[in-house]
Amino acid sequence: MFRAFAADAKIQSSTQFATLNKFATDLTELARNNRIQATRNFDREVENLIKILAGGGTRQPVVLDETGENQALVVEQLAVRLAANDAPAALKGKRILKLELNSLFSPDNSAQASQTVERIFDELAATRGDVILFVDELTHFVGSAQINDRMANLLAQGKLQIIGGASEAAYAERIAGDNTAAFFQTVSVNAQANNSLANSEETAGNRRSFEGDNVSPDLREMMASDPTGKKRVDVIVQTKDAGDTNFRALMTDNKARATDKIDSRTVAANLSLNAIQALSQSGTVSYISPDRATGSFGVEKTLGVDVVRSQPATSTAPAYQLNGTGIGIAVLDSGIYAAHNAFKDGAGASRVVYSQSFVAGDASTADTYGHGTHVAGLALSNTNINSGAYKGVAPNAKLINLRVLDGQGKGKTSWLLAALDWVALNYQTYNIKVVNMSLGTPAVDAYFNDAVCNKVYEVTKLGIVVVAAAGNNGKNSSGQKVYGQIHSPGNEPSAITVGASNAVGTDARNDDTLATYSSHGPTRSYYTDASGVKHFDNIIKPEIVAPGNKMISAASATNNLLSSTPSLKPLALDYAGTADDMMYLSGSSMSTPLVSGAAALLMQINPKLTPSMVKLILQYSAQPINGYNMLEQGAGEINVEGAVRMAKAMRQDIVFNNTVAVGTSLLPSGVALPTPSSTLSGIAVKWSQGVVTDHYYATGATLVSKYQRMYDLGWSFDDAAFTVSGSTIAPNPTYTTADVVAGNNILKSNALTMGNGSIFTSCGVLVSDGVLVSDGQTLGDGVLVSDGVLVSDGVLVSDSTTATTNSVLVTGDNTAYMK
Repeated sequence: MFRAFAADAKIQSSTQFATLNKFATDLTELARNNRIQATRNFDREVENLIKILAGGGTRQPVVLDETGENQALVVEQLAVRLAANDAPAALKGKRILKLELNSLFSPDNSAQASQTVERIFDELAATRGDVILFVDELTHFVGSAQINDRMANLLAQGKLQIIGGASEAAYAERIAGDNTAAFFQTVSVNAQANNSLANSEETAGNRRSFEGDNVSPDLREMMASDPTGKKRVDVIVQTKDAGDTNFRALMTDNKARATDKIDSRTVAANLSLNAIQALSQSGTVSYISPDRATGSFGVEKTLGVDVVRSQPATSTAPAYQLNGTGIGIAVLDSGIYAAHNAFKDGAGASRVVYSQSFVAGDASTADTYGHGTHVAGLALSNTNINSGAYKGVAPNAKLINLRVLDGQGKGKTSWLLAALDWVALNYQTYNIKVVNMSLGTPAVDAYFNDAVCNKVYEVTKLGIVVVAAAGNNGKNSSGQKVYGQIHSPGNEPSAITVGASNAVGTDARNDDTLATYSSHGPTRSYYTDASGVKHFDNIIKPEIVAPGNKMISAASATNNLLSSTPSLKPLALDYAGTADDMMYLSGSSMSTPLVSGAAALLMQINPKLTPSMVKLILQYSAQPINGYNMLEQGAGEINVEGAVRMAKAMRQDIVFNNTVAVGTSLLPSGVALPTPSSTLSGIAVKWSQGVVTDHYYATGATLVSKYQRMYDLGWSFDDAAFTVSGSTIAPNPTYTTADVVAGNNILKSNALTMGNGSIFTSCGVLVSDGVLVSDGQTLGDGVLVSDGVLVSDGVLVSDSTTATTNSVLVTGDNTAYMK
C-alpha cells in the first residue's frame, strides 16, 4: 500500500491522516514516480473531469462505463496530468487518492465501515481541499444513510472533492434517483465516440478539410489594423494536436492563456495578435478564429402530427403513441425552467433528465432569459392547457438541458463547442438522437474551417441529427429582402437548417407564407486562397421551413424577455402560479424545435435512420410554398404526417452504413412507396419529392426507394453526387443511382413538386469559381449582403444582440397568429 501523504510536506503528522494512509493509494504519487503509463486514449474524458473539478461548483464527476471496467484508467490519466503540473490553476498541487474499497468493506472491517468512512471524511476536510477522493464504486456510499448524509453535507459546504465511478446500469438504478444525485455530473467512457472521433480522418466521408489561410478573415483585419500586435483577443485554435510539445511551447513563449481545452485538437485561448501570427506560421495549427459571440434566434394540426400520433398494432408490435418516448433531445440554449409542467410526464415526473451550464462563471441551468424554455416547449411540451393546443411535437421525449447562453441571450463559441463535445461523450447515456440549436453567429469562415461546423459534423457522424436555426436577417432596415445571411452553424452541410414560415394563426396550410425576417441562402462563409481571392461556400440553405411567427410555448418564471416586454404574456396565457405560464415569441428559433421534435418522432418510429436520411425524408415530404424560391424555403414547409409515413415504410433490418451497396432497396419486400401527398386539416398537400443539395437539387422516387452513398454517416448530399459538364448534370454512379434526376437551377415554386416553377437564377453561378456575385449586388428580388460586420472588440455581432433581431423575437410579422 502506498502511503497517501508520505511525501507531502504540508501534512503535519502521519497520525492525523492515519485512516487515509491505511485505506487510500496516492495515484498522483504513483504517476510522479512513473508507475502509471500515460496514454491519450481517454483525453476527452479527462478533459471533462478537469472542467467539472476546476469549475468551482458543488457538482462532482462520476465516471460511467457500460461494464464498469474503465473508470480507474480514466482517473489514472488525470493523476498523470496533475503530476506533470498540466492542469488549470484551480487544480494545481492537488492529489488524487483512490479509496481501496476491497479493504474498507472487507469482512474484517465491514462492521466498522461507516465509522471508518466518517474518519476519512474528517481527514479529507482537514486537508483544506488539497485532496480529491476517488471512489471507483460510488454505490458503496450512496444508499447508506449515515455515509450519504455526511457526504452530502460536506459537498454542499465545499469541503469535499470526489470522483465517483459506476457502471451505467448501477448509476441509473441506485444513484440517479437518490437525493444526492444533484451533486453529481456524469462523464461517460464512450469507446464508440472515442474511436469514431479519433479516427475521423479515416471516416470523413465526403468532407472537405481545412483550406486557404489558417487565420480567419476577421482576425486578419484586426492584425492589419494593429501594427503593434499587442492587442489580446479571445480565439478558438483548431490544432493538429493540442498536446504537441511544440504547440505548447509556442503558447508558453507567446504568453498565451488557454482558457478551455474543448477536445484533443481544439483550444479556447486568450493571446496577442502577434501570437496568432506566430502560431499560424508554426505548422502546429489548422485554423484560428475569434471566440465569437453567439445568440438566440413558439401546432399539432398544422404540422400533421395529430394524424400520426396514434400508431396501430402490427403483427410484430402492439399499438403505441408516437410521441418521442425514449428519445433524448439536447437543447443548447439559455437554460430551462425545469419546474414547468410542460416538461413533466403523465405521472408528474420531470423529463429533464440532465442539466449543465457551460456559461463561464455561472453554474445555474435556469432560464433567466426566457428563450430556452420557450424553444424546448415547442419541441417536447406535454401541456394540456387550452385542450393541448400548445403541446410540443414530441411530448414524451427526454430533455437534456445544456445552457450556452447567458441571461441576455448571449454566448461564446467556446461555450457552444464545450456543450457539443459533451454531447459527443454522453449521447449514449441519455440516448440523445437530436440536438437543437436555436442560436447562431454570423458565418464568416468556410464551413470546413469553422470550429463549430466541424464539431457539428463530428456529432452527426455519431448518428445524431443536428438541427440549427437559419437566423432572422431576411430583410434589412429598409424592409428590402436580403440574401446570404444564413448563420453558423446553419451553414454546416450536415446540419438541418430551418427557416421560419408564417401559419397566420390557422391550421390550414393553403394560406401559409414565409416570414419576412427569416434568413435566406446561399451561405456566404468563405476562405481566402494564397492569391487573396475569396471562395464562398454558396450552399443552398435552409433545407426546410416551419412555423415560427408569434408562437405560444412555455414561459420561464421571471425571465428578462418578459420583464422588458410584458405583452409577450397576455392575461389569457397567465395561469395561476408560474408552472403553466405561456408566452409568445417569433423567429427561426421557434421553427427549429418543431423540426427537432419531428426528427425525434422519425427516430422513434425507425431507429435505423441516419441523420442524412432524416434530412432526406423531411425534405422529400415537405410542402413547397407557392411563390418562394429554394434559397428562401429549401424544399418547403415541414409535413410531419408525410415524413412519418415515409420513415415507417423504410427498412429496419439493416444498418445503413458504407457496407450497404448503392442501389440497395430501402423498402422491405412487398412494401410500396407511400402516396406522395397528405391531407392536413382538410387541405390536400403535395410533397416536394426532392432535396436541395449543396449547389443543385435532386428529385425522383428512387431517392427514397434506393440507398444512396450520401446517406452514410459522415456524408451529406453534396456535389459529389453528380457529374457536371457545361449545363449538363447527371448522377455520379459511384455515389448515386442513375435514376435520380438532378437539376441545376434555383427555382421559384409554383406549389407543385420540386423541379416545377420558374427559374430564379442558375445554380451554375454558385459553383463556377466559388464566387457568386460581388457583395451588395442585386440578386433577383433582393440584395446579396456583404461580409459580416466587424465590431470594436473583434467579435461579430450575433443575431440576437442587434436591435433588429430582438424586435423580431418579440414582435414577429404583424399578421394573424395562434391564440
